[in-house]
Amino acid sequence: MGASGYDQDTLKEYIPAMLYTMYDGYYIYGKYFNYTINQYQYGLKPYIYYSCRYIYGNNYDFVVNYTLDNSITIYGKINGQYRTDSGYVINPNLVGNVENIVSYVKGTYRKEYPTKISYDGVNIEKEILTEQLVVIAENGVAINPTSYEYVRYNNQKIYKENGENRYFYYKNNTKEYLSDEGKVLRDDEITELRYVQTMTENGHLYSNSAVQYYKEAKDFSERLKQYGLNKITQENAVDNNGNKITDFATNTENANIFEFNKNNDPLLEGSSFNEHRMSVIRKSIETNLSTAIANYNAGSSSMYEFQMPIFTDNDWDKILNNISLSVFMQGIPIKAKYFNSYCIVTNNKNEEVVTQNSIYVLSRKNNAIEVHMPGCTELIDNSDYEIIAAYNIIDFERQTVVISQGDERYYYPQYASKCYNCIVNAAQTYDINGIISNNLQKFDVKSNQYQKYNKDITLLRKTYLTALGRERYDLYRTNGYFLNI
Repeated sequence: MGASGYDQDTLKEYIPAMLYTMYDGYYIYGKYFNYTINQYQYGLKPYIYYSCRYIYGNNYDFVVNYTLDNSITIYGKINGQYRTDSGYVINPNLVGNVENIVSYVKGTYRKEYPTKISYDGVNIEKEILTEQLVVIAENGVAINPTSYEYVRYNNQKIYKENGENRYFYYKNNTKEYLSDEGKVLRDDEITELRYVQTMTENGHLYSNSAVQYYKEAKDFSERLKQYGLNKITQENAVDNNGNKITDFATNTENANIFEFNKNNDPLLEGSSFNEHRMSVIRKSIETNLSTAIANYNAGSSSMYEFQMPIFTDNDWDKILNNISLSVFMQGIPIKAKYFNSYCIVTNNKNEEVVTQNSIYVLSRKNNAIEVHMPGCTELIDNSDYEIIAAYNIIDFERQTVVISQGDERYYYPQYASKCYNCIVNAAQTYDINGIISNNLQKFDVKSNQYQKYNKDITLLRKTYLTALGRERYDLYRTNGYFLNI
């Protein structure tokens, strides 16, 4: 029994639902009727994807599964044929030709890896990625944090031994070599070894994930146009019964959702695609959460009527842009009133989604390494900073290595002091949309309005866009593609 006078089981009766939003869908936890045992019980309901159905004429009846970023999956009748396809969407007009293709060839087997592409005037190229590891040697002694080059391939990182063309996985704080003498490799390990050997040049291991991201996003976006999806608008959205949906939170009217151009760039907030995507996610959550809470009333012994809470725009911004947990508590009697509230807990430090804000930028000033938010005013306005790299925010989190009981070591994969201006002090930053589109806006005191900031941010854009593409591609993609020759 807690200080409130309620134990855990009693409090549970006042929690009609919990919402778990994930990368491509969500769970709702609550009470439901189990027909197998003929009674109500608590538990997770089946996973619900962020999806919407569209009907256009007689040749289009398909579903789009959305995510918290610009990746989608489509399936159903498209241009008269059943199709399924998935990928990241982008404005293909901004993506230039692929260059510098390196290949692995053995017999009739061939894999090609492009290492350069352009996006909106910025060259996206292969890059050397490094991070620190603390390794426990065979004698049980922990080696001090050491930097290694690495790539992510098939959802795991592969590191290159310093000064050698040997590669290893980092498992349980030790090195597990991919090509030890006499080791029999599995088929997947053979493919991984071929990749890292192909991507090793002049003693360095290169990643081409960013290049692949923009290439495959361009290819997928152009396929959507070939399928005829560029004709689809919000007017074609229907519910499961085929009835037109008229109550989206944002009305994109006759905008072509999948026609990607300078007026509808999926990488930018505020685009028709993103406004519709978030409206779909919000509509799905509102509908199913309202139903779950209404059903909870049927199985509740309380005289209180539980209802779907009214989220603020700020609440929805948290839910629609992050992995999150929302907990609702209603109906607790407090004298002549009832306690009603909810709590939204977000997690932007995870490996499931990479948002615009997931990328941090490393800089060097007077031989000191600092980490910044991309729009840091100190970084952009001060020419003394040398931009050197960018990584996922989670790579700047402290890691723990347990050597033995009572002996723990700490290290940072990306070690840098935090910028006081943007991270510690959380001062105002430039909008990331302005970095992506090369259209920084700065407040002008004389005119009392925002005006274009004529600052050369080419290197910042290149660094940021490269990291954004790499980190998104490495979430779950496989590297490279096959050709039969």
